[in-house]
Amino acid sequence: LRARAEAAAAAAKAEAFGQFQDAAVVEMVLQKLPQVAEAVAQPLLGTRRVTLVGGSGDVGVAKIPSEILDLVTRLPGAVGAL
Repeated sequence: LRARAEAAAAAAKAEAFGQFQDAAVVEMVLQKLPQVAEAVAQPLLGTRRVTLVGGSGDVGVAKIPSEILDLVTRLPGAVGAL
């Protein structure tokens, strides 16, 4: 009974994805995004010091916001490629 219920739920989900196409995929990605962000941030929890080495242009702490923004901007394309 459990396997039949899971199969019926999977079939209903597949049908819904077929009907909503891109919107369904975007919804699923948005639901998982907090878990992805947590997994990416997890290794940084024990960080006591960050040393930034840079060349020309913005360096140091001033560069961190633009790096984060760049990463977040590229994330949808990376998810789409997956």
